[in-house]
This record gives sequence, structure tokens and C-alpha cells, in this order.
Amino acid sequence: MIYLANTTDAQVAYIPRDTDFTGTLSLTLKSTVDLDTPYVSATVLDLNVFRTVYAVAVSLPEGIQAGEYKYELAAGGVPVSTGVLVIGEYAHQREQYNKQITYEQYNG
Repeated sequence: MIYLANTTDAQVAYIPRDTDFTGTLSLTLKSTVDLDTPYVSATVLDLNVFRTVYAVAVSLPEGIQAGEYKYELAAGGVPVSTGVLVIGEYAHQREQYNKQITYEQYNG
């Protein structure tokens, strides 16, 4: 899963690299709620830093809703990576459930 801040400033997304590509990279995001037409489509720049991930500089459009999106990274129209991307504050809060257990012993 990829996490991005909900800002229009350029930020780096580390996307798993399954194959090498030829062509211009483009990132398409679709909301996981309605899966309609692409909500965001942006041309991205591969920083070419790592062999196992694409270090991609992404600028989100203004007014994008925070939430979960399905992403597709394509090179020349051919998908090279797909997955889930979260935009916004991801407050991973754990609530631990500890049930108090009481034992009674009968002597009889």
C-alpha cells in the first residue's frame, strides 16, 4: 500500500517495480468507492533510484478527496504496476481488547 499526503506539492511515491518500461510514465487513480472513470491522471517522473521500486515524483491536483484509491502506473499505455494508494492522514490506531477473566474454584 502506498501513502501520500493530501497536498499539491510534489512528493515521492515508492511504487513496486515488476518490470522495466519504455515510454512516459502516467499514474491513474480510481476511487475504490465507485470505480468510475479515473479520478486523477498525472504524468510522473521516475527518479530511477532503486531497482525494486519506482521512486516517482507525484503532484496531486487541488481538491482531491482523502481516501483509498486503486492506482495504475502505466508506461506508454501498458500497465507496469497496480495496487492500493491512500491519500490523506492515515491514523492507524490499534485498539487492544483485553477481557478480564475471573476464575472461581469450587471445593467440593
